Amino acid sequence: MTNDLRVEKREERVSLFLADGVVFEGVVFLSQYALYHSGEQTVQDLLLERDPFLPMKVQGGAFQLVRKGMISHVRCPVEPEPGLDFVERQVQISFLGNETLQGAVRMDLPPHRARLTDYINGGHEFFPLFSGDHAYLVNRSLIRNIVLTD
Repeated sequence: MTNDLRVEKREERVSLFLADGVVFEGVVFLSQYALYHSGEQTVQDLLLERDPFLPMKVQGGAFQLVRKGMISHVRCPVEPEPGLDFVERQVQISFLGNETLQGAVRMDLPPHRARLTDYINGGHEFFPLFSGDHAYLVNRSLIRNIVLTD
């Protein structure tokens, strides 16, 4: 029997870091079409959807439903939008369990409004942070504090 309601998805490898220190390695499933922009769905799009749980297949093949509100950050591919001008600031982010991340926040704000405060307070729940060869999506609701390092 075929499933006529099945929607084709692509798998994206991610590492989910939870507020309690647990780390899940595996894949999430992304749609061919994003809801709010043209092109394919991204991990950030998936995190910003209203559904409170994120389905993922962890290493070993087991399926998990992970509560999005418990995810402090996600290591995954993040592609900046082409043609966007941004101001980059180096930061150190500390989370509720004393874990820290250092990297660059790329703020797509006009230069006269490019304050970290404006970007963090006015943006999406998850924002990108670029650190060396890795990119992260950071959950701003689980940040204890941010320090400018540049």
